[in-house]
Amino acid sequence: MNRTEESGYPSLFEQWDNRSWVRSKPRRNVAFASGLHYFSPDLCPLLAHPEVRAAPQQVREEILVHSLYVYLEFTVQLELGPVNETCLLLHSPDFCPWLPAQMKEDLLRIYTDEAAHAEMSHALLTTVRDHTGVEPIQHRPYFLQELSRLYAAELPVYRPLVKLFFSIVSETLITGSLTKLPKDPSVQQAVRELAADHATDEGLHHAYFRRLFKSLWPKMPAPLQTKIGAMLPEIILAFLRPDEVAMTHMLAGYPDVFGDPARVVAETVELPRVRESLVDNAAPTLRMLAQEGVFSDPAISAAFDKHGLRQNA
Repeated sequence: MNRTEESGYPSLFEQWDNRSWVRSKPRRNVAFASGLHYFSPDLCPLLAHPEVRAAPQQVREEILVHSLYVYLEFTVQLELGPVNETCLLLHSPDFCPWLPAQMKEDLLRIYTDEAAHAEMSHALLTTVRDHTGVEPIQHRPYFLQELSRLYAAELPVYRPLVKLFFSIVSETLITGSLTKLPKDPSVQQAVRELAADHATDEGLHHAYFRRLFKSLWPKMPAPLQTKIGAMLPEIILAFLRPDEVAMTHMLAGYPDVFGDPARVVAETVELPRVRESLVDNAAPTLRMLAQEGVFSDPAISAAFDKHGLRQNA
């Protein structure tokens, strides 16, 4: 790819000092209110299953607490792992050297934001655990397992690109946890405010990584486009597919209520509502790919069709 630096990049972060959560907003110290959920029932796949909806109220509420924990731990592991590792990679003078200097500088602001998201997510998890007495399940997020699998399957020369496109996908998806959770009045204010603060920062990150993809994709040789493009549906599903191992652990904590947690989880992920939510959350990234002509490659298009991810493109 051409090493000549591009020009004409107007920074998206000129107001960063006034807009970024870590730079301009105080730490949230909102008390928890009785009668409110710790996560939105509409965003909890397990509550789409009739056996879970029929469980005692206390069990359902604790499942929502666990769902919050999974969401928060997902954020911690994603931001401190692939996303910030990619920021450091892109900031290196030797990687994508054609990126404008200001675009590389802005990566340090994204890095700072993402570290703050990890910290505030961990802090809220700890506060909720202390308040509710519900202990988080021990698990490794599904997306990390998928990243490890895709990373290990490639030759070392391609591995940085795997992580790069993993991060591009993660930053261009717009999930319900960012759009719907802040607006759900049935959820604790502290949770809604954290999600809203996170979403504000991620709006800028989304625009940045869309611009990065728009600049990067045309510079890649066609065979490399095909190789990476065919991997993209697996990357999207790594983020959006419900974490079956985590959900099974949640239900296994209530053996008197759920005699076969694995069956309930397997049925849950196949429910139309759960599948429709997955495809809806993928829509922003699919539109980006379509706008940049990614699906004009028959091999890439076939890979997305195979995974049922083309209908919203």
